[in-house]
Amino acid sequence: MSLVNYYFRDFPAEFKEINPDDFPNQIIENNGEKIIIEPDVNGYITTGLESNININQKNTVIVNAAVGQGKTTAIINVLKRLYEDEQDFLIFVASPFVSLVEQYFNEITDRGIAETDIFRYENIGSGLPFLDKKVHIITVNGLLGNPGSDSLINSASKRKYLNKLSRECQRVGRKVVIIMDEIHDAIHNFKEEYIFNLWKWQPVLHKNIILSATYNEASKVVIEYLAELTDDRIQIIESKRTRIPNNLSDLHLHYNPALYYKYNNLEITDVVRELIDRSKDVDILCFSKKLADDIIDNRDDGIGEVLYTKYNVINRCTSNTYLRNSDDDLLTNRFDNTKCNVGTNFKTGVSIKKRDHAFLIILPPKGSKNGFQTANGIFSNGINSIIQALARQRKRGGEIHIILPPPEKFNYSTLPFDGDKKEKFIEFYDEVKDFIEVRKPVNYIPYSRHSFLVNDFYENKLRENVRNQITLVNQQDRSNRPRLEFPAFKSFMLENGENYLANNIKFLGKDLSSFVTYCAATNQFVNCNLTAYTAKASLIFPEGSIQNTLEYLFEENYINEGNFIVYSETTDFYRYLEFKNHLFNYYKLYHLTQTGSQVLIIENKDRAFEVELLGFMHRQLHPGFNERFLVDGDLRDNIYSRSDYFMSCIVVAMNFDLEQPNLTSEVISRVNCFRNLKYFRDRLIASFREANNTNRGNFHYILKKPSSTFIQSIDLPRFNQMIDHLVNSDYFISRDIFEFKQRFKPAYSQAQKINSFYTKLIEDFLVVEDSRLSTGSRRHIGIVVETKPLFEINLAIDFLSSADTNFSDEFWENNSYEVIDGKLVKINMS
Repeated sequence: MSLVNYYFRDFPAEFKEINPDDFPNQIIENNGEKIIIEPDVNGYITTGLESNININQKNTVIVNAAVGQGKTTAIINVLKRLYEDEQDFLIFVASPFVSLVEQYFNEITDRGIAETDIFRYENIGSGLPFLDKKVHIITVNGLLGNPGSDSLINSASKRKYLNKLSRECQRVGRKVVIIMDEIHDAIHNFKEEYIFNLWKWQPVLHKNIILSATYNEASKVVIEYLAELTDDRIQIIESKRTRIPNNLSDLHLHYNPALYYKYNNLEITDVVRELIDRSKDVDILCFSKKLADDIIDNRDDGIGEVLYTKYNVINRCTSNTYLRNSDDDLLTNRFDNTKCNVGTNFKTGVSIKKRDHAFLIILPPKGSKNGFQTANGIFSNGINSIIQALARQRKRGGEIHIILPPPEKFNYSTLPFDGDKKEKFIEFYDEVKDFIEVRKPVNYIPYSRHSFLVNDFYENKLRENVRNQITLVNQQDRSNRPRLEFPAFKSFMLENGENYLANNIKFLGKDLSSFVTYCAATNQFVNCNLTAYTAKASLIFPEGSIQNTLEYLFEENYINEGNFIVYSETTDFYRYLEFKNHLFNYYKLYHLTQTGSQVLIIENKDRAFEVELLGFMHRQLHPGFNERFLVDGDLRDNIYSRSDYFMSCIVVAMNFDLEQPNLTSEVISRVNCFRNLKYFRDRLIASFREANNTNRGNFHYILKKPSSTFIQSIDLPRFNQMIDHLVNSDYFISRDIFEFKQRFKPAYSQAQKINSFYTKLIEDFLVVEDSRLSTGSRRHIGIVVETKPLFEINLAIDFLSSADTNFSDEFWENNSYEVIDGKLVKINMS
């Protein structure tokens, strides 16, 4: 059967276009039209791009080309033309990262440009001569004088370098060309106070060449700033997004329901093990430094253990910050094509050229999407960071594996296609989506809507909130007062536009999984093709180890600071159902028998598993109950009983306040049911009889069959209400999770039901020893060895309170939690 993307074979790939009407105040070369170039049969645009760049023309050239189309190669060829031209050009290659300076240096020297004609950023302040160098490889940070977050001004050596170089170019009339590759990763540098540093070059600046595969709305503002330095002349060169089948990597999606990821996540470990077993050369890009370090530092368990079976050393590619405010941030821990790399700092700029390679990308887990926290790590900039990360895989025949949470529910009415495509997409998405309902589903958002969304927020929320105050301030005479101006829209777009989209629009970053799922299904990724996916991972329960396996899953993959909020604000019944739904909706559960066979566990059909799950949740929610599951310090299965369940419910019922408001009839029925059960338990205890014999002395006993007065006519309403609720409404009894209801079928007589109930009472509330009376008819009796005591209230699990819970927006907005001294503490934010 074909995968969903088969039906999108000819569906065009959408991308952020750069259009002439984006720049109404600039002069667009080519008679006001952008230039469209097509890749050759191998998927490259080198020839088409080079031929459209006139090195003698003063302008700002915008190159908008897909990942993997060879735009960097083409631009270095253009650089060589500039280098060899009879004019004495000074050429800046401005990289977003220090770590890419060496990569550019190697690529430039490979084109035959002498090392002696190149000055590298790392040599600033070293005393080496630089005025005579034709090519300068620097960072965008350095070129704009961005000092990073730890200083107010860039270093004296950098200022001296830039000032001296710009003065010399002006003195001798030397023209300057600035090439900014991977501009998407440098936009944060273009703050108003830093752009003044670019004006050092305005008198001699001949050309800007700006390149990216993932432009955004903020980048258009950057283009305007740069174009102003070249007489507002802009040339737009855009490549068609063409998928070349022979160039596509195989894309595998692994939907992982864990609320957070650790080094020993079972599903991720299995994926890595399978890749190693197939002799793949593995690199892992993690969404967070914490996870990357966790994997590398745990050599003897989980993902790290699997990697270390193949690699003696793992290259730690992590940085101190995701903000990239400092050029020193990426001086170390760089990606190495000769090693196994695990880390965070190679989602852009790096080319992975290994053979038999598998690139594993771990996206933020489900817990990162909770409303009270943002934890997308290196993918916090939204969808462009995903596209860039996928592009790191460069060799044909490679594999890309993405670990991602199930995406949220999609609003299918917003899809840009109908017919078979829509039908197949819905079928696929419904299979992999998160089962939890959300108030606002994911809407498909075309690239053309991005600017509108930011503008709508800016005008109708941000500015509207203080519109009258802006007018009031503008009416004042504020001479000699500090400047007070509301930021213009373009300033807001540059500073915060992309952050707004990524953190507020689900499809654009708040639910990254929905974007990846959509793009994979509809062939939007131009460098990879959906080949396989795993909607539900297998979870294996070895015989006798259900409690241990549940414990592992609960602690390692389920509970964290995020969903602890749910646990602190809801009922026991809700928590039990939430965890049970998590298991059965996200996993295929199997028993592993002693013979090695796997038997599928079917929800509400496997009594042994369901009872273990109930016992597990009882001891998780009420740790004092845990001791009965421990034998010599080890967890044991087959401990929880119907008696435990009944005892717990009776205690809760006797302490339940039926006068509290808004109780449902269902809850009231549950409480009355177990109060009635307590009533008949008391009747059973009151029916004890006393006897004496030589061997035992005095002892209590009960009749094995109820007396005619045990349940009298006045008791029948209690009895019938209790039995009816247990058999038809009680969550556990009605589903046959505990053996009970078979003895209370409608065809049975009242007497038969009373006899069966009496037997259940004895089983659940007493410990008896079968015997006979020594006199008379020698009736069957049960000698009472023990009356099972009711639980203390703190040990009782509450399955009587409602499991219905609805968290309002105000709940998430007004409450926050933080860890203090190892404990989660609620902080009220209202």
